[in-house]
Amino acid sequence: MAAPLIRTLHMGKRYALPAGDLQALVDVNIEVREGEFIAIMGPSGSGKSTFMNVLGCLDVPSEGEYFLQGQAVAAMSVNQRAHLRNTLIGFVFQSYNLLPRLDAVENVGLPLVYAGVGVRERNRRCRELLAQVGLERYTTFLPPQLSGGQQQRVAIARSLVNDAMLLLADEPTGNLDSRTSEEILAIFERLNRERRLTIVMVTHEADVAQHAQRLVRFHDGRIVSDTPVARAAAQRQAVAS
Repeated sequence: MAAPLIRTLHMGKRYALPAGDLQALVDVNIEVREGEFIAIMGPSGSGKSTFMNVLGCLDVPSEGEYFLQGQAVAAMSVNQRAHLRNTLIGFVFQSYNLLPRLDAVENVGLPLVYAGVGVRERNRRCRELLAQVGLERYTTFLPPQLSGGQQQRVAIARSLVNDAMLLLADEPTGNLDSRTSEEILAIFERLNRERRLTIVMVTHEADVAQHAQRLVRFHDGRIVSDTPVARAAAQRQAVAS
């Protein structure tokens, strides 16, 4: 069996504050294999955001180990972590984080600009990804001209433009109505199924979590449960039959 894409061993994260240390993560042990779709839930302050920041190489553990594709992240330099982040990881946020004066193609292509990819290849990749999320007719639209769901589709395309293996989604449906949320989650499920994209998604909504294959719950910085999602298992069985 192949090594897990994500592996943490007794991972902790502590912040030094004037009032005393804050232990945001405590003894976190988890493995995530390539192609899994995992939902993360827990009350505010439970450690979900800190966990996602460490997975995304935006922060490093204070204790224990975090391995991404077999590489020990805490031992890396800032530049090494940035390279890992830019080549392996895509991010999708609740607020989309699009630049309002750039059209859809230009927003999707920003990571390629930083990577030094030429204009022709950049535009080809961006248009291809926008087509995959159903926005082939909206390539020249600015974010204010798009609905919330369409903006989130642009953000998803941007997260994949560097062929990321791991998508970290932080409340990706938090600003969307229920119908649009289902459309965005259907895109995640298709990308997970067809591209074997590994997805780790934070959500406060139980019905959103049902689209994942595993549900991991945090409380007070600890993982308190890690269970299969019955709906996802039933869907996979139906597809296979």
